[in-house]
Amino acid sequence: MFEILKRYDRFLKFAAVGGSGIFVNLGLYAVFTRLLGMGDDTTSRLVAYALSVEISIVTNFLLNDAWTFRDRLATSAPFLARALRFHLVCGVGFGVNWGTFALLNLAFPAFTLAPVPAVSALPGLGFITGDFVFAGLGIVLATAWNYLGNLHWTWR
Repeated sequence: MFEILKRYDRFLKFAAVGGSGIFVNLGLYAVFTRLLGMGDDTTSRLVAYALSVEISIVTNFLLNDAWTFRDRLATSAPFLARALRFHLVCGVGFGVNWGTFALLNLAFPAFTLAPVPAVSALPGLGFITGDFVFAGLGIVLATAWNYLGNLHWTWR
């Protein structure tokens, strides 16, 4: 079993950083939409989601650079070049993620702000509505691209 973990060590680290990025992304999205009033209409939700994804891209780069790909820093491009490469790779992932979110928000407006019964019934999670499900789907679709692109280009 430890051999399997060792073999997939880098992906598991990337996934752990991505998990923290999900908290940054969805946490900021909740702040923007639930606390700052950016959830009242589709356009403001799309802007709020774009901002939250962008901030999570920056935090993910910093964590991946310091931890996931630390062993490649000596042979990789300089910090700013890695940051730009990461951003370019994640720009495609951003398009997939945000595009999925936007498409589903536009296609299913009645579900966008409807509570998700299985989750929102839990104490403290009443703010979870369809837009969080849409965000989660976008994140899942972008993850594989982001990992492979960054593995083979940003920290090569």
